This record gives sequence, C-alpha cells and structure tokens, in this order.
Amino acid sequence: MGRLLKILLITLFAIIVLLAIAVFVITQVIDPNEFKPEIEKQAQEQANLTLDIQGDLAWQFWPSLGVSLGRTEARIADDEELFAALDEASVSVAVLPLLYGQVEMDGITLAGLNVNLVDGPDGANWEQIGPQTPAEDTAAEEEPAAEDEGSSSLDIPLTIPKVVVSDGKVRYRSTADGTDIVVEHFNLNAQDVNLDEPFPLQMSLRYQDQSDMRVDMNLDTVLAADIDNNHFVLNPMTLDANIAGATTMPVDVHLEQNLDVNLNEDTVSIKDLLLQAAGTETKGNVDISALTGDMQLSGKLATAPFDANKVLEAIGEAPIETTDSQALSKIALDATLGGEPGSVMASPLTLTLDDSTLSGSAGLASLESGKIIFDLVLDKITLDGYMPPASGDTETAAAGGGKTGGTASLSSDELIPVDTLRPLLVDGELAIGTVKYDSITASDMKFAVSAKNGVLQLTRASGSTLGGSFSAKAKLDASGSTPKITASNTVSSVQIQPLVQMALEDDLAKGVFDMNGSYSASGNSEKALMNSAKGTIDLSLADTTVRGLNLYSTLVGGVNDMLGQFQGLATALIPSQESGKLPSALSEDTKILDLKSKARLDKNVAYLDSLSAVLQKGEITGNGWMNILNQDFDLKIGMQSPELGTSKYLTGTTWPLRCEGNLGGSPAKWCGPDKDGFKDIGKQVAANATKDKLKEKFGIEGEGDTTEEVLKDAAQKKAKEEVNKQLQDGLKKLFN
Repeated sequence: MGRLLKILLITLFAIIVLLAIAVFVITQVIDPNEFKPEIEKQAQEQANLTLDIQGDLAWQFWPSLGVSLGRTEARIADDEELFAALDEASVSVAVLPLLYGQVEMDGITLAGLNVNLVDGPDGANWEQIGPQTPAEDTAAEEEPAAEDEGSSSLDIPLTIPKVVVSDGKVRYRSTADGTDIVVEHFNLNAQDVNLDEPFPLQMSLRYQDQSDMRVDMNLDTVLAADIDNNHFVLNPMTLDANIAGATTMPVDVHLEQNLDVNLNEDTVSIKDLLLQAAGTETKGNVDISALTGDMQLSGKLATAPFDANKVLEAIGEAPIETTDSQALSKIALDATLGGEPGSVMASPLTLTLDDSTLSGSAGLASLESGKIIFDLVLDKITLDGYMPPASGDTETAAAGGGKTGGTASLSSDELIPVDTLRPLLVDGELAIGTVKYDSITASDMKFAVSAKNGVLQLTRASGSTLGGSFSAKAKLDASGSTPKITASNTVSSVQIQPLVQMALEDDLAKGVFDMNGSYSASGNSEKALMNSAKGTIDLSLADTTVRGLNLYSTLVGGVNDMLGQFQGLATALIPSQESGKLPSALSEDTKILDLKSKARLDKNVAYLDSLSAVLQKGEITGNGWMNILNQDFDLKIGMQSPELGTSKYLTGTTWPLRCEGNLGGSPAKWCGPDKDGFKDIGKQVAANATKDKLKEKFGIEGEGDTTEEVLKDAAQKKAKEEVNKQLQDGLKKLFN
C-alpha cells in the first residue's frame, strides 16, 4: 500500500512538472505577437474594423496564466477618425486549478478605453460594424456539432475574482441636433463576479454635455444579476453625485435605495429611498409597473420640512427677501402615488407652507399627452409676510405727461413664452378658504383653469371680500402668431375704502361699489399689449364719501368769486345773505348718494364717457379721462345744487367744474371752478338781474324779453311819458 501511494505521488508530481514545463514553453517559446496579422484580418472580415495593435501581446505565467494586450486602435473601414481605442487589456486564469481540469478566472482588466459614437444623416457609425458581404446561400443551416457524450471539457468558471475598468471614455455626437455627450473618467471595480450570487460593485464617472451640464458620480452597491430572466437587484445601493451647470453653484446629491429591476416583468421597485440634496431630504417607497408600456406608479414620498432660502443658498441663488423673516422656512411634502395606467398622480397630496396647507390631488393624467390635472384646496394664507420688504426710499417719482405719460417705461421685450404655453394641456381647480393681504380678507375663493391647443383659460375666479363678491374670467390665445388676451370681471357690493387705501396709500374714499368690465389686448410685450388694449367699464357707487375734496365748497367758492365781480347785484342775487356771499360747507368731504358711470379703455387711457351722480348737496354730470399708467386725469364736471339759496338767478344753473391732476396728489387741489364758464354764467346772471330791475323800475311786464328789449321798452316808455307830460302842460296852458 505504501509503495502504491509512493507511485501515485511520483506520478502526480511528474504531471505537475510536465504541465509546468508545458505552460512555461507556451508562454516563453510561443510569441503571441505572431497572431497579430490573423487577429487584424478577422477584425476586418468579421467586424469591418481596421485594427491597429500598436502594443505587444504578452503572456503572463504566475500566479495567473493569461495574456495582455497593449495600445490598440480601431477604425471603421478606412475612416481616419478613431472609433475605439484602449491602452491596455488583460485576461488571466488561476494556474493551480488548471491542474485539476478546472478554469478559474483570476481577473479581467481594461484600461484607457476610448469610444467615439457619431450619429449623422446617413446613420450611426456603429451601425457599420459587422460583415459587409452577405454570406452565400446554403441549402440548410449548419447544425451545431453535437457534443459527444463521452467528451471531456474543462469546468468553466462561474466566479471572476476581479473585473477592473479604469479611465474609460465614451463620446456621443449627433450632427443633426448638436448633441455632444461625453462620459469620461469611467472606472469600474467588481469583486467575485458571479451571475448566480450577488457581488459588490463600485463605479465612478463624469458626465458632460453641450449645455455645460456636468455630473461627477460615484456608485457603491451589491449587484445580483439574473441574466437569463433579465432581473437585476442593487441592494443596498448608494449613489453620490456632484451636479454642476443646472444651478449657479454645484449641488451635492446623496441617494440610498434598494433597487429591483425586472425587465421581463417590466417592473421597477424602489425601497427604503433616501434622497438628500441642497438641504432637502426625501424618503419613501415607489413601485413601477408596465415600465415600457402604460406605466403605473404606486407608493409614498415624503419630503421633510426645509427652508427655501437655505436651499437657494446651497445652489448659489439669492435668497427671497420677505417682510416676515420666518416666511418660507417650513416647506414639506407628503404624497401618495397612484393613478390609472399611463398616468402619474399624487392623491392624496399634502404640501405644507409655513402655517398654510395645500391638499388634494395633482399629477399627469396622461404620460403620453403630458396633460396636467389638479384639484387642490388651500386652507388659509396670509400674504403680507411673503411680500418684499418696504424700500427705504419713500420718495415717489413725479407723475406727468398727461394721456401719453408712462409709456416710456413699457418694455418691448417678449413677455409671453408662447413656445412653452402652446403644448400645455391643463385642467385644474383650486379652492382657497381664506386669503389675507394688508387689511383685506377674501374667503371662499374658487379658481378653475384649462389649457389646450395653445389656448389658456381662467374659466372661473370667484370669491367674497369686503362685504361683497367678485367673479372674473380670462383667456389667453397663444395659438396664432400674435397672442390675444380677453377678460371680464364683475364686482358686487364691495367696500371701496380698503382697496383705495391699499392702491393709493391714502384713506381717500369709503363706500360701496359695483363694477362690470370687459377687456381685450394683443401682442407679446408690455408696449404691444398696452397699445392694443380695449375695454368697457360700468361703475356705480353708493353711500360714498370722498375725503379731502368738497365739490360743494368748490362750487360755492367759484360762485362767490363770480359774484364779487358784480358788487351792485350781489345782495339782489342772494337776498338771503346780507353779505352777498354764500357760506362754505363746514365739511371737507363730498358725500355721494348714488353714482353711475360708463368708461372705455383705449390703449393706456380710460375715457369716462358719462358720469351722473346725486350728491348730498347737488347733482353732477361729466366726462373726462385718466391715464392708467401714470394716474394723471382730467374731468369736466357740471354741477347743480339747490343749496345755493332761494335766488331765482342761481337756482337750476349748471356750474362747470374742472378736476385734473394725479391720483397721487392732494385731493384738495384737484378740483376748481372753470373760470371762463363761471364768467359766462356771471354775465348772464347779471344781465337777468339787470333786466328784472329795469322791468320793475319801468313797470314792464313779461318774462321773455331780453335785456336789450327791456332797455328799448324802457326808453320808449320814458319818451312817451315825456311827451304826455309836455302835452298835459300844453293843455293846462290852453285852458287857463
């Protein structure tokens, strides 16, 4: 037995020595570079590649048996441009397992890979790889040689201890659309690669494109790959990336997840997701089915509260300045994903903005069409804290320029992004419980919007505010070459005081107003829209007080100035006033009991075509205009007032007033009497008073005579009296 064992050991040692000698002879005697011409020939015939093996082919013997390849370049056919190249490649197997008839890969390395992919009008360059001459027709395809049952084969390995790819580069260019993508610094390191068992994998690369987008990425995962079933699991998976070009400052992104991709079943599952970027953190789980068909999502995502300004700081953008320093400091998202196949919906969806909560549903109703739908409810919001801080400069620019003023500030730059709006498909509704801004509170607000074929519509905007209600509709038609805007609005029984105070920063008026308006404009810049603006407005006021402006006092002042020019008639004109002057009103305000007006908008000017109002002391009518850009205005008003006294010369007279200036000015300086008009009225009043005095003096009756006729009658009467007197004197002398 001992002798037999000794013989077996000697035999085994002899075999090992012979194999070692054989391997040594193969690696040292046979020069692999002799195969270069054959390799290059096969590359030309089988792949249409011109191969240039510049480096040496070399054997390696211990501890692994393998072959290495030096610098090699490949060009498609006879193209001068390089298609692919590599600096070094090697494949090796462990030596000792070969002695037992087993093949165990020791490793695969690939260094300096460089690939250029070009897609042009005649097709892509990689499409030219492969045999260029069709194979001859044969009567029957050759059947693969059947493996002899008794034949022996080596045990092909299932595990590769190491796969290394270093400093790889792939460039893709499209001459059609200018796309130029480069993936470089590609490194891959995989250990114990086995398609039956999970194995660790590390990868890093840099991505750049023609838009200066750059992504540096590092991936660390454990990969389980079922090639036969196209099933890949990365669990766990950690991805760190630095993204530059999308924002002012590069952004670091950290991603953790368990990723399960099953291509045969067309599903993707993301579990234990953790995404951190620019100060935000999102967690959740997402399942995707029908990945290449009518995709369907399910799962939940939650973004922890974050500060918007800290996010902006992280990406290099300026912070949003707000009146409340704590505004935008707590933003959070909670969404449950679902929806019909071919859609992506978040329902329920909850978005928290500080003390406000937006809830409901939103998403893409169709991935194919990109239609956006939403049905959301905002419980409450106070806008004051989100407004920009008040400027330290309290000075306001002097207004002026009349009807044409303010147009210089209008921009000719493109205002409406028509190319972005035209493909939009939108159908959504938003309800807001309460909105507070300044001293104004609006409630029960409802909005509905739609977009299709380049036409965007605000189909509903309604709510309650300031004791009344409002509603509006609007449409933007961007389907044609020139955008067109139409809008209408209705306001019912709304208190005017807070609106005026907010707009003019002055407590100018209080009361209730109603308004109906319709408007239109076309163009794609501020200047074009204002130059084409048209509209009509019906406005009414009730129980209104205009502060700092008393039209009655303005009228009285004008009348008194006019009467001062006729000192002799003043007492006769105003018999109730010994001073011959009307007393001014004690109040500095104008009380409007009821007002009706009609206006039209033409370019940047609102023309007041008609105005009629009943005041506490009189009635007014008028017309005029106001520049809506610089708030200059000019109104001509006719006023009647029974308060002027019992004088028949003043009662029923329509007195012309002129109100002009700017809404930003002092109301006390807006209105004054039309001096020429008052002068003409004064002449007429004086003439009427003189006529009546002459009639009274000369006993002339009748109301229809003019002053000239009265004077003529008076002269005739005086002459007749003189004749009669002379006649009587003559008769007396005659009879005496």
